[in-house]
Amino acid sequence: MDLSQISQMVAALLFIIVLANYLLKKLNKLNQGNSKAIKIIERVPVSKNSSLCIVQVGNQYFLMSFTDQSSEVIKEFSQQEKEDLQQRIHQQNVTTKEKTDVIKLTNGFKNALNKLKSKYNDSFKDD
Repeated sequence: MDLSQISQMVAALLFIIVLANYLLKKLNKLNQGNSKAIKIIERVPVSKNSSLCIVQVGNQYFLMSFTDQSSEVIKEFSQQEKEDLQQRIHQQNVTTKEKTDVIKLTNGFKNALNKLKSKYNDSFKDD
């Protein structure tokens, strides 16, 4: 296996990972529905049949427990906790955008490298 085949496999793997991530985000948005009043901000599985969720209902935030048999409000967040949570969510969105920008930059470098490789290979074909 030469370097070009390995780089093609790595590029294909990265493409599949990015595509799967994109499709999972789209599916998640479809599953959440179009509700403007109720949003699940974050869900963390605790076991096979239960999870903890931060749920936004209007302007209020709740920590809730979900199991197959029941749903229970564990805590209502205070104003300060709500502001901290909103700030953390905003920071996560900024971090995600920065990662996306790095991926775009990396793809730009890969395209430039592939162009240089093809020009280099073409220069030997003329001889």
